[in-house]
Amino acid sequence: MARTRVATMIAILSVVAMVGAGIAIAEMRSPTVNAAAQAEHPSLKYVALGSSYAAGPGVQRLTDKGCLRTADNYPHQIAAARGMALTDVSCSGATTANILHTPQAPHAKRPQITAVTADTDLVTITIGGNDLAYIGRVAAQGCANMASTATAGTVISGCRPGQRIRTEPTAADYAAVEQAIITIVSEVRSRAPHADVVLVDYPPLLDQHARTCAQIPLTAAEAAETVRVYNGLVAATARAAGATGVTLVKASKAGAAHTACSSQPWLLGFEPPSPYHPTELGKTGVARLVLRALRGDV
Repeated sequence: MARTRVATMIAILSVVAMVGAGIAIAEMRSPTVNAAAQAEHPSLKYVALGSSYAAGPGVQRLTDKGCLRTADNYPHQIAAARGMALTDVSCSGATTANILHTPQAPHAKRPQITAVTADTDLVTITIGGNDLAYIGRVAAQGCANMASTATAGTVISGCRPGQRIRTEPTAADYAAVEQAIITIVSEVRSRAPHADVVLVDYPPLLDQHARTCAQIPLTAAEAAETVRVYNGLVAATARAAGATGVTLVKASKAGAAHTACSSQPWLLGFEPPSPYHPTELGKTGVARLVLRALRGDV
Protein backbone atom coordinates (compact mmCIF):
# COMPACT_ATOMS: atom_id res chain seq x y z
CA MET A 1 0.00 0.00 0.00
CA ALA A 2 2.82 2.44 0.82
CA ARG A 3 4.36 1.88 -2.59
CA THR A 4 1.01 2.50 -4.24
CA ARG A 5 0.57 5.79 -2.46
CA VAL A 6 4.08 6.97 -3.28
CA ALA A 7 3.63 6.01 -6.93
CA THR A 8 0.31 7.82 -7.12
CA MET A 9 1.78 10.95 -5.56
CA ILE A 10 4.62 10.97 -8.08
CA ALA A 11 2.17 10.44 -10.92
CA ILE A 12 0.01 13.35 -9.78
CA LEU A 13 2.93 15.76 -9.70
CA SER A 14 4.17 14.43 -13.04
CA VAL A 15 0.79 15.15 -14.59
CA VAL A 16 1.18 18.80 -13.59
CA ALA A 17 4.62 18.82 -15.21
CA MET A 18 6.47 17.93 -12.02
CA VAL A 19 8.19 15.06 -10.31
CA GLY A 20 6.65 14.20 -6.96
CA ALA A 21 7.79 13.53 -3.45
CA GLY A 22 6.71 10.41 -1.63
CA ILE A 23 5.81 10.02 2.02
CA ALA A 24 3.53 7.11 2.95
CA ILE A 25 0.84 8.37 5.32
CA ALA A 26 -2.73 7.43 6.05
CA GLU A 27 -5.30 8.89 3.68
CA MET A 28 -7.71 11.27 5.38
CA ARG A 29 -11.40 10.42 5.42
CA SER A 30 -14.35 12.77 5.46
CA PRO A 31 -18.09 12.54 4.86
CA THR A 32 -19.47 12.09 1.36
CA VAL A 33 -22.71 13.13 -0.24
CA ASN A 34 -25.31 10.45 0.40
CA ALA A 35 -24.87 8.18 -2.62
CA ALA A 36 -27.90 6.16 -1.57
CA ALA A 37 -30.24 9.10 -2.00
CA GLN A 38 -33.33 8.38 -4.03
CA ALA A 39 -32.73 9.03 -7.73
CA GLU A 40 -34.07 12.43 -8.75
CA HIS A 41 -33.50 12.29 -12.48
CA PRO A 42 -32.77 8.68 -13.50
CA SER A 43 -32.89 9.36 -17.24
CA LEU A 44 -30.84 12.54 -17.33
CA LYS A 45 -27.28 12.67 -18.64
CA TYR A 46 -24.42 14.52 -16.98
CA VAL A 47 -20.99 15.23 -18.49
CA ALA A 48 -18.10 16.42 -16.30
CA LEU A 49 -15.27 18.35 -17.97
CA GLY A 50 -12.11 19.62 -16.36
CA SER A 51 -8.72 19.17 -14.77
CA SER A 52 -7.50 17.44 -11.60
CA TYR A 53 -9.66 19.56 -9.30
CA ALA A 54 -12.63 17.86 -10.99
CA ALA A 55 -10.95 14.46 -11.46
CA GLY A 56 -10.10 14.33 -7.75
CA PRO A 57 -6.81 12.38 -7.77
CA GLY A 58 -6.14 9.98 -4.92
CA VAL A 59 -5.04 6.42 -4.20
CA GLN A 60 -8.40 4.83 -3.53
CA ARG A 61 -11.31 4.15 -5.90
CA LEU A 62 -9.42 5.11 -9.05
CA THR A 63 -11.64 4.83 -12.13
CA ASP A 64 -8.95 5.97 -14.57
CA LYS A 65 -5.27 5.58 -13.68
CA GLY A 66 -4.05 7.72 -16.57
CA CYS A 67 -6.19 10.68 -15.57
CA LEU A 68 -6.02 9.88 -11.84
CA ARG A 69 -9.81 10.13 -11.75
CA THR A 70 -11.58 8.80 -8.66
CA ALA A 71 -15.06 7.48 -7.97
CA ASP A 72 -15.56 9.94 -5.09
CA ASN A 73 -14.75 13.12 -7.01
CA TYR A 74 -17.36 15.86 -7.03
CA PRO A 75 -18.91 14.80 -10.38
CA HIS A 76 -19.49 11.26 -9.12
CA GLN A 77 -21.03 12.55 -5.90
CA ILE A 78 -23.37 14.85 -7.82
CA ALA A 79 -24.43 12.08 -10.18
CA ALA A 80 -25.08 9.72 -7.28
CA ALA A 81 -27.10 12.28 -5.34
CA ARG A 82 -29.26 13.17 -8.35
CA GLY A 83 -29.45 9.73 -9.91
CA MET A 84 -27.97 10.91 -13.21
CA ALA A 85 -26.02 8.95 -15.80
CA LEU A 86 -22.46 10.33 -15.61
CA THR A 87 -19.84 10.59 -18.31
CA ASP A 88 -16.76 11.88 -16.49
CA VAL A 89 -13.94 12.87 -18.84
CA SER A 90 -12.14 15.16 -16.39
CA CYS A 91 -8.42 14.46 -16.33
CA SER A 92 -5.52 15.54 -14.16
CA GLY A 93 -3.25 17.90 -16.06
CA ALA A 94 -5.94 19.00 -18.53
CA THR A 95 -5.85 22.46 -20.04
CA THR A 96 -8.58 24.37 -21.87
CA ALA A 97 -7.07 23.09 -25.12
CA ASN A 98 -7.60 19.50 -23.94
CA ILE A 99 -11.29 20.23 -23.56
CA LEU A 100 -11.67 22.03 -26.87
CA HIS A 101 -9.44 20.52 -29.53
CA THR A 102 -6.30 18.72 -28.33
CA PRO A 103 -6.50 15.13 -27.05
CA GLN A 104 -4.59 14.72 -23.80
CA ALA A 105 -2.11 12.09 -24.91
CA PRO A 106 -1.60 9.40 -23.84
CA HIS A 107 -4.65 9.47 -21.58
CA ALA A 108 -7.33 10.40 -24.11
CA LYS A 109 -7.83 9.90 -27.83
CA ARG A 110 -10.32 12.73 -28.22
CA PRO A 111 -10.84 16.20 -26.71
CA GLN A 112 -13.12 16.20 -23.69
CA ILE A 113 -15.79 18.26 -25.47
CA THR A 114 -16.68 15.29 -27.68
CA ALA A 115 -18.39 13.70 -24.68
CA VAL A 116 -21.05 16.43 -24.81
CA THR A 117 -23.94 15.39 -27.04
CA ALA A 118 -27.37 16.75 -27.91
CA ASP A 119 -29.06 14.71 -25.18
CA THR A 120 -26.75 15.96 -22.41
CA ASP A 121 -28.70 17.59 -19.57
CA LEU A 122 -25.94 18.87 -17.28
CA VAL A 123 -22.33 19.91 -17.86
CA THR A 124 -19.93 20.97 -15.12
CA ILE A 125 -16.59 22.59 -15.94
CA THR A 126 -13.53 23.16 -13.74
CA ILE A 127 -10.59 24.30 -15.86
CA GLY A 128 -7.88 26.93 -16.31
CA GLY A 129 -5.35 26.21 -13.59
CA ASN A 130 -3.00 24.21 -15.79
CA ASP A 131 -3.07 26.87 -18.50
CA LEU A 132 -1.42 29.11 -15.91
CA ALA A 133 0.74 26.37 -14.33
CA TYR A 134 -0.96 27.27 -11.05
CA ILE A 135 -0.39 24.04 -9.14
CA GLY A 136 2.61 23.02 -11.25
CA ARG A 137 4.43 26.17 -10.16
CA VAL A 138 3.57 25.72 -6.49
CA ALA A 139 4.58 22.06 -6.62
CA ALA A 140 7.93 22.91 -8.22
CA GLN A 141 8.62 25.57 -5.61
CA GLY A 142 7.68 23.32 -2.71
CA CYS A 143 9.65 20.43 -4.12
CA ALA A 144 12.77 22.55 -4.50
CA ASN A 145 12.39 24.04 -1.03
CA MET A 146 11.87 20.68 0.63
CA ALA A 147 14.82 19.16 -1.21
CA SER A 148 17.13 21.84 0.10
CA THR A 149 15.90 21.63 3.71
CA ALA A 150 15.01 17.95 4.15
CA THR A 151 16.16 16.41 7.42
CA ALA A 152 16.94 12.81 8.30
CA GLY A 153 13.90 10.60 8.49
CA THR A 154 11.97 12.58 5.90
CA VAL A 155 11.45 10.59 2.72
CA ILE A 156 11.44 12.77 -0.38
CA SER A 157 11.83 11.13 -3.77
CA GLY A 158 12.53 13.08 -6.94
CA CYS A 159 12.61 16.57 -5.44
CA ARG A 160 15.68 18.62 -6.12
CA PRO A 161 16.83 22.24 -5.95
CA GLY A 162 17.14 24.18 -9.17
CA GLN A 163 14.06 22.86 -10.95
CA ARG A 164 12.66 25.05 -13.71
CA ILE A 165 9.77 27.10 -12.40
CA ARG A 166 7.36 28.91 -14.71
CA THR A 167 7.29 32.68 -14.49
CA GLU A 168 4.21 34.41 -13.13
CA PRO A 169 1.38 34.74 -15.69
CA THR A 170 0.74 38.05 -17.41
CA ALA A 171 -2.53 39.90 -17.94
CA ALA A 172 -2.61 38.39 -21.42
CA ASP A 173 -2.39 34.89 -19.94
CA TYR A 174 -5.41 35.48 -17.73
CA ALA A 175 -7.32 37.00 -20.65
CA ALA A 176 -6.53 33.92 -22.72
CA VAL A 177 -7.96 31.65 -20.02
CA GLU A 178 -11.08 33.78 -19.82
CA GLN A 179 -11.60 33.61 -23.58
CA ALA A 180 -10.91 29.87 -23.67
CA ILE A 181 -13.55 29.23 -21.00
CA ILE A 182 -16.02 31.39 -22.93
CA THR A 183 -15.28 29.30 -26.01
CA ILE A 184 -15.79 26.08 -24.05
CA VAL A 185 -19.19 27.24 -22.82
CA SER A 186 -20.16 28.29 -26.34
CA GLU A 187 -19.16 24.90 -27.72
CA VAL A 188 -21.05 23.09 -24.96
CA ARG A 189 -24.19 25.08 -25.76
CA SER A 190 -23.78 24.37 -29.45
CA ARG A 191 -23.56 20.64 -28.81
CA ALA A 192 -26.14 20.45 -26.01
CA PRO A 193 -28.51 23.43 -26.34
CA HIS A 194 -30.82 22.25 -23.54
CA ALA A 195 -28.12 21.44 -20.99
CA ASP A 196 -27.57 23.28 -17.74
CA VAL A 197 -23.97 24.52 -17.75
CA VAL A 198 -22.17 25.12 -14.46
CA LEU A 199 -18.70 26.60 -14.04
CA VAL A 200 -17.02 25.48 -10.82
CA ASP A 201 -13.97 27.47 -9.80
CA TYR A 202 -11.05 26.30 -7.65
CA PRO A 203 -10.97 26.32 -3.84
CA PRO A 204 -8.00 28.29 -2.48
CA LEU A 205 -4.77 26.72 -1.30
CA LEU A 206 -3.86 29.74 0.86
CA ASP A 207 -5.83 32.55 2.46
CA GLN A 208 -5.72 36.07 1.07
CA HIS A 209 -2.94 37.00 3.50
CA ALA A 210 -0.73 34.28 1.94
CA ARG A 211 -0.18 32.67 5.33
CA THR A 212 1.72 29.40 5.15
CA CYS A 213 2.15 26.49 7.55
CA ALA A 214 4.24 23.34 7.86
CA GLN A 215 2.24 21.71 5.06
CA ILE A 216 3.02 24.56 2.64
CA PRO A 217 6.81 24.82 2.11
CA LEU A 218 6.83 28.16 0.30
CA THR A 219 8.74 31.35 0.92
CA ALA A 220 6.77 34.51 1.68
CA ALA A 221 7.36 35.75 -1.87
CA GLU A 222 6.26 32.43 -3.37
CA ALA A 223 3.14 32.36 -1.22
CA ALA A 224 2.22 35.90 -2.26
CA GLU A 225 2.72 34.95 -5.91
CA THR A 226 0.52 31.88 -5.41
CA VAL A 227 -2.31 34.05 -4.11
CA ARG A 228 -1.94 36.48 -7.03
CA VAL A 229 -2.06 33.67 -9.58
CA TYR A 230 -5.03 32.09 -7.82
CA ASN A 231 -6.92 35.39 -7.72
CA GLY A 232 -6.21 35.92 -11.41
CA LEU A 233 -7.58 32.46 -12.23
CA VAL A 234 -10.72 32.99 -10.14
CA ALA A 235 -11.31 36.41 -11.69
CA ALA A 236 -10.89 35.04 -15.23
CA THR A 237 -13.42 32.30 -14.48
CA ALA A 238 -15.88 34.82 -13.02
CA ARG A 239 -15.57 37.08 -16.06
CA ALA A 240 -16.21 34.11 -18.35
CA ALA A 241 -19.28 33.16 -16.33
CA GLY A 242 -20.56 36.73 -16.51
CA ALA A 243 -19.97 36.94 -20.25
CA THR A 244 -21.80 33.69 -20.96
CA GLY A 245 -24.51 33.88 -18.32
CA VAL A 246 -23.86 30.41 -16.92
CA THR A 247 -24.09 29.46 -13.27
CA LEU A 248 -20.85 29.99 -11.36
CA VAL A 249 -20.26 27.86 -8.28
CA LYS A 250 -17.75 29.72 -6.12
CA ALA A 251 -15.63 27.10 -4.42
CA SER A 252 -13.25 30.05 -4.09
CA LYS A 253 -15.64 31.70 -1.63
CA ALA A 254 -16.84 28.65 0.29
CA GLY A 255 -13.33 27.20 0.41
CA ALA A 256 -11.82 30.31 1.98
CA ALA A 257 -12.43 28.79 5.42
CA HIS A 258 -10.91 25.49 4.32
CA THR A 259 -7.43 26.29 3.03
CA ALA A 260 -4.64 23.73 3.32
CA CYS A 261 -3.57 25.34 6.61
CA SER A 262 -7.03 25.24 8.18
CA SER A 263 -8.40 22.71 10.66
CA GLN A 264 -10.78 21.28 8.04
CA PRO A 265 -8.87 21.61 4.77
CA TRP A 266 -10.46 21.10 1.38
CA LEU A 267 -6.97 20.77 -0.10
CA LEU A 268 -3.90 18.84 0.98
CA GLY A 269 -0.60 20.58 1.51
CA PHE A 270 2.66 19.24 0.11
CA GLU A 271 1.84 15.70 1.23
CA PRO A 272 0.50 12.41 -0.11
CA PRO A 273 -1.62 11.07 -1.56
CA SER A 274 -2.30 14.07 -3.84
CA PRO A 275 -0.23 17.19 -3.06
CA TYR A 276 -2.15 20.48 -3.30
CA HIS A 277 -5.28 18.67 -4.49
CA PRO A 278 -8.74 18.11 -2.97
CA THR A 279 -9.19 16.09 0.18
CA GLU A 280 -12.24 13.87 0.58
CA LEU A 281 -13.76 16.71 2.59
CA GLY A 282 -13.01 19.09 -0.28
CA LYS A 283 -14.58 16.84 -2.90
CA THR A 284 -17.73 16.58 -0.82
CA GLY A 285 -17.76 20.30 -0.07
CA VAL A 286 -17.65 21.21 -3.75
CA ALA A 287 -20.26 18.57 -4.62
CA ARG A 288 -22.63 20.09 -2.07
CA LEU A 289 -22.08 23.57 -3.49
CA VAL A 290 -22.99 22.38 -6.98
CA LEU A 291 -26.04 20.50 -5.70
CA ARG A 292 -27.22 23.66 -3.94
CA ALA A 293 -26.75 25.65 -7.13
CA LEU A 294 -28.73 23.11 -9.13
CA ARG A 295 -31.57 23.44 -6.62
CA GLY A 296 -31.37 27.20 -6.92
CA ASP A 297 -30.13 27.66 -3.35
CA VAL A 298 -27.46 30.25 -4.19
